[in-house]
Amino acid sequence: NLCTFLVVPWMAEAAVEGGHGHGHGHLSRLFATACTMLHQSSASSRPWHGESPEPAVKSRRIEFGNYKGRPLGSLPHGYLTWMATQLRGGQKTMWAHLAKEVLHQRDVCCSSRMLKESLDRADRGIEMGCATYASLLRLCGSTKSLLEGKRLHAVLMKSRFGRDRLLGNLVLEMYGKCGALEDARAAFEKMSRRNVFTWTIMIGAYAEHGYGNEALLLFQEMLLEGVTPNRITFVNVLSACANPEALVEGKWIHGLVLASGLESDIVVGTALVSMYGKCGSLVDARKSFDAMTQRDVVTWSAMITAYAQHGQGKLALQLFDEMQRQGVVPNKVTFLSILSACAGLVALAEGKQMHAHIVASGFQSDITVGNALINMYGKCNSVKDARKMFDTMLERDVVSWTSIIAAYAQDGQGREALLLFQQMRREGVNPDKFTVGSVLSACASQFSFDEGKRMHDSIVSSEFKSDAVLEAALLNMYSKCGSWEDAWRAFDAMPERDVISWNAMLAACARHGQGKEALLLFHQMQLEGEIPDTISFISVLSACSHAGLVDDGHLCFVSMNQDHGITPTIEHYHCMIDLLGRAGLLDEGEDLIIKMPYEPTAVTWETLLGACRMHFDVKRGQRVADNAFGLDPDNATPYVLLSNMYAAASKWDDVAKVRKLVADKGLKKQPGYSSIEIRNKTPDFFCGR
Repeated sequence: NLCTFLVVPWMAEAAVEGGHGHGHGHLSRLFATACTMLHQSSASSRPWHGESPEPAVKSRRIEFGNYKGRPLGSLPHGYLTWMATQLRGGQKTMWAHLAKEVLHQRDVCCSSRMLKESLDRADRGIEMGCATYASLLRLCGSTKSLLEGKRLHAVLMKSRFGRDRLLGNLVLEMYGKCGALEDARAAFEKMSRRNVFTWTIMIGAYAEHGYGNEALLLFQEMLLEGVTPNRITFVNVLSACANPEALVEGKWIHGLVLASGLESDIVVGTALVSMYGKCGSLVDARKSFDAMTQRDVVTWSAMITAYAQHGQGKLALQLFDEMQRQGVVPNKVTFLSILSACAGLVALAEGKQMHAHIVASGFQSDITVGNALINMYGKCNSVKDARKMFDTMLERDVVSWTSIIAAYAQDGQGREALLLFQQMRREGVNPDKFTVGSVLSACASQFSFDEGKRMHDSIVSSEFKSDAVLEAALLNMYSKCGSWEDAWRAFDAMPERDVISWNAMLAACARHGQGKEALLLFHQMQLEGEIPDTISFISVLSACSHAGLVDDGHLCFVSMNQDHGITPTIEHYHCMIDLLGRAGLLDEGEDLIIKMPYEPTAVTWETLLGACRMHFDVKRGQRVADNAFGLDPDNATPYVLLSNMYAAASKWDDVAKVRKLVADKGLKKQPGYSSIEIRNKTPDFFCGR
């Protein structure tokens, strides 16, 4: 048509001017004029209605008449495609400009139409320029359009640009972003000319998708080929070392960084801090952090994250305060890490301060930050604040629902957690495995056997059926609901078992007083090659305690260090004190408290006090209770145990004294309760209210 005929020479002129470095403004004007002509060329064929467009190209945004101010992707369906189909023949420069604009807009729908039309043009034999190939390859990578990317790669290899190194690197980058590492490696091996960027892109693709060993091997091959790594190469290969098993390799890379003189580079320095942090080597991470002459918010966030992820919440909070004193403005990652630190410390006051800081910084509307706030409040046992945050969120995803359900489940409010789960399903949000785990925990706390059974059925018919954490949650739910047989059936049905599964079944044995079964299961676990951990021994010792198996429990306790190299924690000593106390060996229990390598806590003395009450040892009980009072004076439990012991010995005057002391201190005993599911309802029966 007339429009195409007129546009062609103008585009040729623009290409010539572009070669002299001053054609972009002229190209923009020509592009705008071309759009006007395209619009006016056929009123009957245009796919939009309204006023005559007033085209302009401003700040990489194309605006048309009554679509003024809207990006390419927001134009009515068919507008871009219609405009693109009018560009025929050799107008490669104009097509490249249009592809570049679409890439900049990052609109998935618009990008898809652009890719389809570009590939159709290639099928019709219309040749594309190098700039067009570059933009389209980037489009495929950013939208993860693997099929279109493979088609484009095939078209590229048949063109005169098939051996172009820049485009070859973009092909690798596209495959890497799409997760097609085999295709990326095949393209990499076929490249006859590689530069440092080629190697860096391939190493980065491996590292990004969790193939650290392959990334390290490729880095070594790169060095053997005599290619000198640049700063991005080091960043990529350091990310491949970001796990505890690769700490040695990470230190080797650190040495190469020092030898290359890049240790002062802020990006490389931040990568070192992050690598050491993810490896759990906090001392090395802090050394790298302190050695940096320049730090930005990413550097500070990397160090704070390292502390938060490895249980050093206090250090994370201290570093955050120092960061603020130095005038560095925190970003979203900083806040997420600090909220995680507050949750780990159960530091509600600090968490609320961070919440106020987040509101002032304008991050509260971010859904990821909102989810982290719900999680923090839940972990700090402030369900009311968690619910308030949840209710004020304008947008919620499955993580939001899972966080609030978990908060209620952890607080023992299983009924409210189950109601939220039902609301979540009504609103059409599909649960993930973490949601299911939280719901199973709620069923266990609420003794809701029927709801738990329904969740089990849904797990069996879903992709979560082989998840070890969910299988352990199922065992815990059946055990707490009193269904010992269902717990065994679920355990036997597991296709694979890990230490989490074994520990869950051992805990079920302990809960039901099945000491002999726990010991048999413990031996079977080792025969099948599973190495027990500290949790395994706690469950076995607890089972022996409830079953009165003193000798077996003692042998198990001794074998921890001698046979398995596990140092007993204070929780293991508590299990042994309980075992000895229940068996009436109170002298041995008290002697163990004195000799254990830990300072006794209130729980330590309460454990022995319970045994004194059980065996009517009033004199020892008075002494033990005094120790418990001194360590936790606001805890009503030792007072109740002492009062009950006096009552069993008919010492009513002493009972009255203890009760008066409790009343004067304003202490309250938590009432005991039990639940039973009747016709899909779970009433609570309280004692001691």
